[in-house]
Amino acid sequence: MKETAPILRAAEQVTDILRHHRIDAVVIGAVALAAYHYVRQTRDIDLGVNADLDTLRHVVDSLREVGLTAELHEPDGADPLGGVIDVSGS
Repeated sequence: MKETAPILRAAEQVTDILRHHRIDAVVIGAVALAAYHYVRQTRDIDLGVNADLDTLRHVVDSLREVGLTAELHEPDGADPLGGVIDVSGS
C-alpha cells in the first residue's frame, strides 16, 4: 500500500481540527482549480474559512498541539484582511 503524502496527512489533520472547532472550509487556490482541469504546480493546499480572530487563535493552538507548525497572521496596517494561518508539517 502506498504511503500518504505528507501534505495530505497535514491537510487531514487541519480539516479534523477545523471540524472539531465547527468551522466549515472550502478548498481554494491551485488545488481547487485542478478540479476544473486548470492544473498548475503547487506545494500547498489553500482553505478558505469563515471564523473570527479569537477562533483562529484557538485553531492555531490546536494545530500546534498535534505537532504542526502554525503561524497566524493577524490583520494590521500592512494587511487589513489578515486572518491567514500558515501551517506546515512537523
